Amino acid sequence: MRALTITVILLILSAEAAFARIGDPVAAFAASPLVQQLSLTPAGTVDGGNARVAYRYVSDDQEITVDLVVRGGTIEQQVMYIPPSIQRGYQVSFFLQDAIGSIFGAQQGMLAFNAALSNHTETSMAFGGYTMRFTPMGPQLRVTVSR
Repeated sequence: MRALTITVILLILSAEAAFARIGDPVAAFAASPLVQQLSLTPAGTVDGGNARVAYRYVSDDQEITVDLVVRGGTIEQQVMYIPPSIQRGYQVSFFLQDAIGSIFGAQQGMLAFNAALSNHTETSMAFGGYTMRFTPMGPQLRVTVSR
């Protein structure tokens, strides 16, 4: 467990800067390193009502789904669905770093991620005006980042 945590921290520190934070234009997400790191491809859009649109991206192995909730061309919320496993920690850390634009914030979010997995309950963490929420949902863990 300790070795995995150190590995995750090193991966976070070596990752490129975030390009698609909450509040950035939706086009920034498609060009972000996260799309490459998680092998995401666009899978369509859904009308979310109230002038919101959800853009869906799915990983090549169909294990990871990322939804962007967009209002007026700006990312309002990012949601990731991933198998609830500690081995997915590095993918979650990349996602958090991209969404909030902070390596330190992503490390803080990983504490809540680990707690959600260990306790099998929803856990949240606030950092820099963002809220990171981790919700176990049976065969998936939902990770939500919003302001």
